[in-house]
Amino acid sequence: MKLAVSRITFLLLWAVNISTQAQTTQIGPPSLALRDTLSTSVSLADSTRTESPKPRLSPAVKVMGAVLAGAAVWTATYAWVDEPLQKYMQSHRTKPLDELAKVVEPMGRQRLFLPATGTLAVIGFALGDPNLRKAGTVSFGSLLISGGVTGFIKNQVHRYRPSGTNENHFYDWGMDVSENTSFPSSHTTVAFAVATSVSSVYGKEYRIVSPLAYGMATLVGLSRINDNAHWATDVMAGVALGYLSAKGSLLFYNLAESKLSNRKRRFTLAPQVGFSSASFTASVTF
Repeated sequence: MKLAVSRITFLLLWAVNISTQAQTTQIGPPSLALRDTLSTSVSLADSTRTESPKPRLSPAVKVMGAVLAGAAVWTATYAWVDEPLQKYMQSHRTKPLDELAKVVEPMGRQRLFLPATGTLAVIGFALGDPNLRKAGTVSFGSLLISGGVTGFIKNQVHRYRPSGTNENHFYDWGMDVSENTSFPSSHTTVAFAVATSVSSVYGKEYRIVSPLAYGMATLVGLSRINDNAHWATDVMAGVALGYLSAKGSLLFYNLAESKLSNRKRRFTLAPQVGFSSASFTASVTF
């Protein structure tokens, strides 16, 4: 009898032990292996999650947008600003403004800047100063480009100056000879061609260069409006021509320099300036 009770007690204790282990397994925390697996899955999901790239405009689209925006501003100025601004400026002219215009006006003369920039380029070549050589050469080239383009447009459009009429829409289109050459402003073109050239070379190294260069060029353009020699749209066209001619000259210079440096050649581009003509002399040394 005692033996039977002992066996029954043993069986009851064994059953309680198994039941306890089963409950512990069901309600206990996840195993370390399962936790590591879940953490790894979350980490992989985070690492593979990438942001969608932002769309970027191509250079051609940017240029086209800038051209369209500039054309829109120019058209609006032609329609609503030219004549009112001319009347306002002439009715508010003062002696100090006239004196300031006299001071800055020579800074838009091509016949002064051509020999000056050509001389700077020659000095840069002689001294081996790459920045001075580049600034002088690019400025000289931009003046040749802008001078040719400006002269061609003037001789095709023949726009009347504000000093000859109070209305901005009079032209002698296509005439072989005409004294009306208001569009575009050659003074402004020259000033911005030189300002853009100098700013492109020295602007990053010296932050004060760009504000000074473009500020002086802006004063030249405003002086032409003050002197009643040009409409506002003449000046705006001069700004665009000067800027684009300088960037074109800079592009050509950088392209030629990179091509020659890759081929281990020496390129010399020296301007030659006379009293009535200007040109470049180029040489390549192998």
